[in-house]
Amino acid sequence: MSRESNAEELMLKLRNLGLTPYEAKAYLVLLKNKVMTSTQISKEAHIPQPRVYDVLKSLEDKGLVIVSEGRPKLYRVEEPRKALKKLVDRIVEKVKEDYLSLVDVLEEMYASKAEEAREEIWKLNSPSRIYDKILDVISEAQVELLISAYDHMLDKLKPRLKKLSRKGVSICLITYGYSEPQKYVDEHRVKKTIGTVIVIADRSEMVFVTDWHDPLRIIPSGFYTKNIHLIRLFNEYFIHNLRDFAEPIYTSWGKKVFMRKFLNLVRAIDMINILKRSGRKVTVKVSGRYVKTGEKAFLEGEPIKTVYNVAEGIAQIFIRTADGKEVSIGGWQAYLEDVEAEYVEVIS
Repeated sequence: MSRESNAEELMLKLRNLGLTPYEAKAYLVLLKNKVMTSTQISKEAHIPQPRVYDVLKSLEDKGLVIVSEGRPKLYRVEEPRKALKKLVDRIVEKVKEDYLSLVDVLEEMYASKAEEAREEIWKLNSPSRIYDKILDVISEAQVELLISAYDHMLDKLKPRLKKLSRKGVSICLITYGYSEPQKYVDEHRVKKTIGTVIVIADRSEMVFVTDWHDPLRIIPSGFYTKNIHLIRLFNEYFIHNLRDFAEPIYTSWGKKVFMRKFLNLVRAIDMINILKRSGRKVTVKVSGRYVKTGEKAFLEGEPIKTVYNVAEGIAQIFIRTADGKEVSIGGWQAYLEDVEAEYVEVIS
């Protein structure tokens, strides 16, 4: 690297630490010459004489330069490692202070308009933007994540999915094509075709992507939304079309996972049946609403029967509570059952 390009790089990095162009020039000149007067600095750094005093005062305030008493005043730099560390510490502290003073105000401003934005569908214009948003959505999941993806995506998604699984979030992964079992998720299924990439976190936000089966030749089209009607459509498609007709190649239920919450009743039914077939005692907790009255419902009991009819689209769990009462549980928009479940927790 040439001396000139090295000086330019140093200038850039000093500016990234908050120095102005004149301050960076003066600092580097002083660093080279050790001790100088303001006139010497002005001349060698090509800083107008009327400006040089303000520049040197700012460097002194930043802790990078020390000035002598008497006339003429002499300037020299402080030891760079210590001075720059103190400067960085002050910058970090100031950024934290600004963040704390801003975040609540900005969140309030955002929330006031967020409801209007929920209905919108936002275009993601590049693969990097798509990945960023998918990772954001994955990180937001608290209960359940549904994700369909291609093998070429897994290296980027795997660290975030593993972290989510360690938090106890139930992950259903469907991969298109041929894939090795991904044993860091609750269940992994394979669909030997191409399809739409879908990422749904807690039935509250979603990314979907088309044309990502050949990333070297085709530019994918990505979209993000919180539109509950569109999410409901994609959620039903994921569960009853993708998942139902994909080949199961791995599940952790009954092996290393014995407790999970679900928003989708069908997945809760599958876990209940797997645990009961292995001879384990199972308890179900339900949070939702009574279908007839609309009142909130919180129930706990033993699952005595499960029903899933793919053709008719019926999914039901029948539980017996501690007082011997039998209650039927349905999923999203239930009307045949006693309770519409918001979520179901399966415990063994």
